[in-house]
Amino acid sequence: MLSEQLLQQLKNITDLQVALAEEKRCLTEKDFSSFSNILFDKQKLLQNIATLDAQLSIEKTLQVIQQSAELTALKDSVETNLQACQKSNNVNGKLVELSMKSNKHLMQILKQAKGKNSITYDQKGTLNTGRLLGKDIQA
Repeated sequence: MLSEQLLQQLKNITDLQVALAEEKRCLTEKDFSSFSNILFDKQKLLQNIATLDAQLSIEKTLQVIQQSAELTALKDSVETNLQACQKSNNVNGKLVELSMKSNKHLMQILKQAKGKNSITYDQKGTLNTGRLLGKDIQA
């Protein structure tokens, strides 16, 4: 029973590693169409991991795991893979942060360009501020 639970936890964490790798791919390639699906799957995996972890973290269960070399090895494997997931998640978090900064910078550039392009002159040479896309431009 404990062996099966630990193996399931290991599978969940391995699946999480795959999801994190796919999340990183989406972030680096700016493939946001499948990004929301990955986030949904990642959230489900994290819930499954947390539920199983709560079951395995009972003091009596931990004692049984410590008494068995096989179960201890499985537990150590779970912990090692989980640490790898945490590192990958931190990298993805940095990618999200950089992407947000880049998008903010792009928005500032677009706002500045809009302001410069919206100034026109009428027939008398006086300034008029027109709007982009041909609306209300009087030049």
